Amino acid sequence: MRASNTCLVVGATGLVGATVAHRLRELGCDVRAVVRGDLERPAARALSQAGVRLMAGDLRETAAITRACTGVHTVVCTATAMPHASGDALQQVDHDGVLALIAAAEQAGVRRFVYTSYSGNIRTDSPLARAKRACEARLGQSPMESVVLRPSYFMQVWLGPHLGFDVRQGRVRIFGDGSAPVSYISSSDVAAFAAAAASRDGELRAVVDIGGPDPVSQLEAVATFERLTGRRFEREHVPMAVLEDQHRSPDPLQRTFAALMIACALGDPMPEAQRVALRYGVLLTSLEDFARQSLR
Repeated sequence: MRASNTCLVVGATGLVGATVAHRLRELGCDVRAVVRGDLERPAARALSQAGVRLMAGDLRETAAITRACTGVHTVVCTATAMPHASGDALQQVDHDGVLALIAAAEQAGVRRFVYTSYSGNIRTDSPLARAKRACEARLGQSPMESVVLRPSYFMQVWLGPHLGFDVRQGRVRIFGDGSAPVSYISSSDVAAFAAAAASRDGELRAVVDIGGPDPVSQLEAVATFERLTGRRFEREHVPMAVLEDQHRSPDPLQRTFAALMIACALGDPMPEAQRVALRYGVLLTSLEDFARQSLR
């Protein structure tokens, strides 16, 4: 992509979006970012210092999104109300907000739209699943070029303390029996895919499932950390029956987390991950490399 072409990153202060914005700047792209809330908070300031042009806005503000898309060549959307969605935030942000962004991009003459969804192997129904698949379908009908990235489970999230995989405390939570393989992927690798999709020359229209280099089970992931730390971890298994009960919750966030945990327990292997990464020029992070980095 020529440096004169402008990329808009929506979700630029998030786990993936911030890395995408920085990578695109390193590639010489003109980058602007829609930032919700305080433009002076650390995450926003870091973007500004890297040369990203900040625009105050929210996916629920049509006028702000319309302004942000004006004069843009490529939109990269990594925005989500997860993991702290309350009330109907998943509907407002992940469904209505992203669909409005797609429409605004079309009206503004945006050429390419890169959207971060999630793995096609995750089929358990939830508000997030309905939002993601609706946005994928909408892009499939759009005249814009589009690349839909469907990453497997993020190492930083699903092998981290917020979801009970607490290596520092020596306690890990396992969904189901922990035997099914999952192609855990680093969030930085997802960002690399997004930046590559945004900056590549030539017409693109693709739906791409992406994962780490080697599918491993939850139990194998635990064993890797145990080997590297020389410690035995306490295991807490969450039975499928408990997850299924949570999946019946009236709360959209609880229902979504339950759906993701059920799908994780069922497994999410991506045997073509290395081949896909090669096509996009991405060097995948192995589970062992991630574990070593996280233990420093």
